[in-house]
Amino acid sequence: MAATIIRRIVALTVAVCVDLSLFYAAGFAVTGSASWNLARLWVSAAFRCFGVSVVTLLTLGNLTPVLIRFITAHSLLSAVYETGTKAIHGRHVASECALPDARCWMMSGGAALAAALFWETIIPDTNGDEAAGKEEKQKSRVLFLRVLRMFKPHYPLLIGGFLFLALAVTCETFIPFYTGRVIDILGSQYEANEFLSALLFMALYSLGSSMSAGCRGGLLLCAVHGFTSRVKVKLFAALTKQEIGFFETTKTGEITSRLSKDTGLMGMTVCLNVNVLLRTLIKTVGVLFLMWNLSWELTLLVLMDTPITGLVQNIYDTHYQVWPCISALIAVPANWRRSL
Repeated sequence: MAATIIRRIVALTVAVCVDLSLFYAAGFAVTGSASWNLARLWVSAAFRCFGVSVVTLLTLGNLTPVLIRFITAHSLLSAVYETGTKAIHGRHVASECALPDARCWMMSGGAALAAALFWETIIPDTNGDEAAGKEEKQKSRVLFLRVLRMFKPHYPLLIGGFLFLALAVTCETFIPFYTGRVIDILGSQYEANEFLSALLFMALYSLGSSMSAGCRGGLLLCAVHGFTSRVKVKLFAALTKQEIGFFETTKTGEITSRLSKDTGLMGMTVCLNVNVLLRTLIKTVGVLFLMWNLSWELTLLVLMDTPITGLVQNIYDTHYQVWPCISALIAVPANWRRSL
């Protein structure tokens, strides 16, 4: 155990020394050309990534996926940051990462470490259960496609319902925008024409959203009920053709459950999954489009906050699921004491 810890400390020290040496060595090729400096940063990032990877591989003996992600992010972050800064703000904007600087190196290391921790918390590497999970997903995908093919006679109703769904979500996306416009007009210098225009668009989008949602619900319900009735008829026809031995080995309640409940679940599977997928996709794209047009800086700020929110939510969900189990285990001895 002690030898492993010492080996890791030596590997970390050597990797940091090699990385710092290559990082500062790139400063000797600095010129006045912005294009050359960007190329220098990318070449330096490639050499740093290769050098640190080789040193880590020689000292530790293997490279885990976590180390590969961390080394790649740490090496490329300064080049990506400088390229993005030049692309957004222009060629003549001063940046801390344009020249080799300890603050830039520490910032890259901290950001790469935070990204690696976030990745391992939200999307951890899978173990031997990966094959079983893939097989289960493959079975679910095959069953879903089979049910989708059985919906073929009801495709016009499904297409119409999904079109009205897209229209309803699009209208819902624009309602907060025009609501904000109305509030801004009332809070600032009042202009009757702009106020009436914003109010009219808000009312039209609200009406369009309500009507589209109603049409979407009606068409999808017609498709689900039509599919359920057709599957029930086919299932009942197949049951009537079975031999007597089938009914001796199969319970009556199981057959009744298949006819009454499972057929309805089959019908709701396609509509529910596609409904959630389209609604989430269209709303996300629409909201991001509006936010980007209003202020791309605030949009990037919100997107930067999203991983942190997801990390906190994941930690909260984990503790929320574990805490009832712990409470139940703590409460068991107390119940036994009361019974005694």
